[in-house]
Amino acid sequence: MMHMTKLYKGKYFSVLGDSVSTLAGYNPDGYEVFYNWEKKRLADIHSPADTWWGIVTEALAGQMLVNASWSGSLVCKHPQSEIESYGCSTARTSALSEGGRAPDVVMVFMGLNDFGHAMRPLPVPGKDGLDVFSVAYGVMLEKIRANYPNSEIWCFTLPTGFERGNGRKASPVCCGYHIDEYSRVIESCAESAGCRTVRLHLFDAYESLDGWHPTANGMQTIARAVLECVKEWCADDN
Repeated sequence: MMHMTKLYKGKYFSVLGDSVSTLAGYNPDGYEVFYNWEKKRLADIHSPADTWWGIVTEALAGQMLVNASWSGSLVCKHPQSEIESYGCSTARTSALSEGGRAPDVVMVFMGLNDFGHAMRPLPVPGKDGLDVFSVAYGVMLEKIRANYPNSEIWCFTLPTGFERGNGRKASPVCCGYHIDEYSRVIESCAESAGCRTVRLHLFDAYESLDGWHPTANGMQTIARAVLECVKEWCADDN
């Protein structure tokens, strides 16, 4: 842990995410937020200290620069999308800096809504546009790298949760696609782009309100998994 803290102490972190990473008062103006005042109360999430990203940055002695998370957003450009909320858009991938300062680390935690909308994980003949997850994810990373060439990029694979109270687990299959198919795409795209991979899908399910949106306890579970991955690659780098 000491080496991790030394490595990232004082570094600036930005998040490119969806509803799981939102928090009222901490996202850009105009972005949709899941954790509004009511949801914060239901989930026992009251401040950044109760979120996965707040816990991670605090543990690494870093600072949050921009939390560019948009509730309901996909990585893919959905055919019916009317605004640039999708992660591979120029608007989203250029919204990670603040006051002329670029992030030292960009944490990309997206893909759950692509799974939920059953966006095609891989291209097939005639289907290879930005509505295909692997294509869109690759374009997203290319744009982030172009905008922030000196930033370290962490790509999170997709975990699943269980409902608080009854323990019911979220289904890992949607319209014939398994959630791990999307995680494999993320791993492949991250490797091709020279990014770090945070393999959340290999860890325990987290407590949530509805199978997907973490409670405060679920946020802690996600944060511990992230820090364990960081610890592993810090050890490998030594």
